[in-house]
Amino acid sequence: MKRYSDNYSRIKSNGNGFTLIEILSALLILGVIAVITMPNLFNLMSHNRVKEGIATINGAIKETQRQAIRLGKQCEIVISTSSPKTITGAPNECLLRQREINDNIIIRHTTSLGTPPSVLFSAKGTTTNSGTIVVSSDATDTQRCFVIALGLGISRTGNYTGAKTGAVSAGECETE
Repeated sequence: MKRYSDNYSRIKSNGNGFTLIEILSALLILGVIAVITMPNLFNLMSHNRVKEGIATINGAIKETQRQAIRLGKQCEIVISTSSPKTITGAPNECLLRQREINDNIIIRHTTSLGTPPSVLFSAKGTTTNSGTIVVSSDATDTQRCFVIALGLGISRTGNYTGAKTGAVSAGECETE
């Protein structure tokens, strides 16, 4: 009958394990891989922040338009472009909850939306202002845009192909 201690001593004496040099080599290789992939990871995170920011703006504007129709009264949505970046409805019941946008993104807009940018919907869901909002980040080349049309308040989102600074144009918002 074999005992546990006999098996243990046999395994230990066979040298089935890793040497310190092998462990350090594996850690060095993992470190090099981590250093190489880190910039791509940060770029991906910034890209996702931009996409999330435009999705938040799009969702809040559409919700405000639906609430204006449902409540049968004028509703306005205001997007704060300074820190903290928030989206609020006026009156409060026009946007069921205040939204926050990541402070690491940049929001630019056409002057027709005012400062800060806002969209006013009538009780029928129509709007008297139109414009473009562009969301970008310094850490990535990704720029996303939101365009709302005068009248029915039809909106679209897409990739913005214009410059990262200066005036914003709806013509440079390419719908996907």
